[in-house]
Amino acid sequence: MEIDNQIKNYIDFTFEDFLQDDFFIKSILNPTKESELFWKEYQEKNKEYEKAVRCIKDLNKNLLKKEDVHKIWHLIQVSNRHRQAKSRRFYIISTAVAASIVLFFYIKFHFTEASDNRQDIRVFANNNIPVVETTETQLFVSDNKIISLPEKESAILYDSASIKVTSHEIVQHEISKNEVADFNQLIIPKGKRSFLTLADGTQIWINSGTRLVYPSVFPDDKREIFVDGEIYIDVQPDYNRPFIVQTSDMNVRVLGTEFNVQAYQTDGQKRVVLKSGSVKISSDISKEEIVLQPAEMYEATGTNVIVKPVDINNYISWIEGMYICESERLDYILTRLSRYYGKEITVDKKAAGLKCNGKLDLKESLNDVLTILKYIVPIDFTSEKDIYAITYKP
Repeated sequence: MEIDNQIKNYIDFTFEDFLQDDFFIKSILNPTKESELFWKEYQEKNKEYEKAVRCIKDLNKNLLKKEDVHKIWHLIQVSNRHRQAKSRRFYIISTAVAASIVLFFYIKFHFTEASDNRQDIRVFANNNIPVVETTETQLFVSDNKIISLPEKESAILYDSASIKVTSHEIVQHEISKNEVADFNQLIIPKGKRSFLTLADGTQIWINSGTRLVYPSVFPDDKREIFVDGEIYIDVQPDYNRPFIVQTSDMNVRVLGTEFNVQAYQTDGQKRVVLKSGSVKISSDISKEEIVLQPAEMYEATGTNVIVKPVDINNYISWIEGMYICESERLDYILTRLSRYYGKEITVDKKAAGLKCNGKLDLKESLNDVLTILKYIVPIDFTSEKDIYAITYKP
C-alpha cells in the first residue's frame, strides 16, 4: 500500500472526512504493518478516528459479505473522485453526495433481518454519545427533547401511549410517544440511580455512571437494549421476542430471567451474574456462546473468560442500597463507591491491593462508609473539597 503520497493533515479530520477518504477506508479493510504504523499516532490525537474505524469495522463484521463491503468502498471512491474533479463552487454539494452514499449504505446494511427500517442499536449507541456535563439524570427522548431529573432516585415508566417520569409517586413529566425518536437514551451520572419500566413490563435498576439506550417500543421480532455501565434487569417473558442486552463487546440473550450486567466501558472487567432462568453470552473475546445457570457468574478480564458459582446477593445488593464485598480489592470497591456517591476518591498503591470482606450500607454517607472500611482494613482517609484520599495505615 502506497503511503508516501497519501499523507494529509488527518489530525483535523472529522468523522465524515474519514469516511470519504479512500486511503483511510482501504487501510481499515486491508490493513498492513505499514498502514497500521502510519495510523497509530492518530488513535490518540483525533477522537473522530476511532469512531470512523468502528463504523467501517461494523460494516464489515458479521453484517456484510466481503464483496458487498468492497462494492461500498468502490462507490465511495467513485464519489470522492467525482468530488475532487469538480470546481470549488461545487465542493459542498459533492461532499454531501459522498456523505449521503456512505450514510445510505451504512444504514442499509445495519437493518435487522426482520425489518428494513430499523438501525442496529449498538451502532446507534456508538455513534450517538451525548456530551453531558451535568449532575442530573438526563432522558434523551429525541434530538429536541431532553428531560432533566434532579432526584437522586428517579423512576421512568413506558406504557402504550406515553412516557411517565415520576418522583415520590407524583407525575412530573408525561411525554407522548409521538414526541420520541426510534431510540431513547438514559444517562445516569455518578451519585444518581434510576428505575425503568419498559413498555413490555421489563424492569431495570440502573446504577450510577451508566448509559442505557433502548427503543420506546420494541419491534415484533426481538427486544434489544444497549448498556454502558451496570444494570439489574427482570425480563418480562415473551417467547416470541427474545431479549438481548448489548454492550460494547458482549451480547447477552435471554427469554425471561433476572440477572445483573456490569459492563462499564472504562473498566477492564465485565461481569454477568444470573439470578434465575438462563442466558447465552457471546463476546468479542470468545467465539463460543457461554450458557449461564442460576448463581453463576461470567467474568471477562482482558482476554480471559471464566465462569464460576457465586453468591448472587453479593452482586445485586446494590439495588437495595447495600454493598457486600467478599475478598474484593480495595481499589475496586472505591471505584464503585466513587460512582455511587458521585465523589472523587484516590488511593495509594499500598492500600489499593488490600482485600476486603464485609457489608457496607450505601444509605449512609460516604464519610460513614469509609469510616466502616477503616475497621475492616488498615487505612485512613482525608477529604477536601469533596475529594477523598485513602492511604495505607500500618
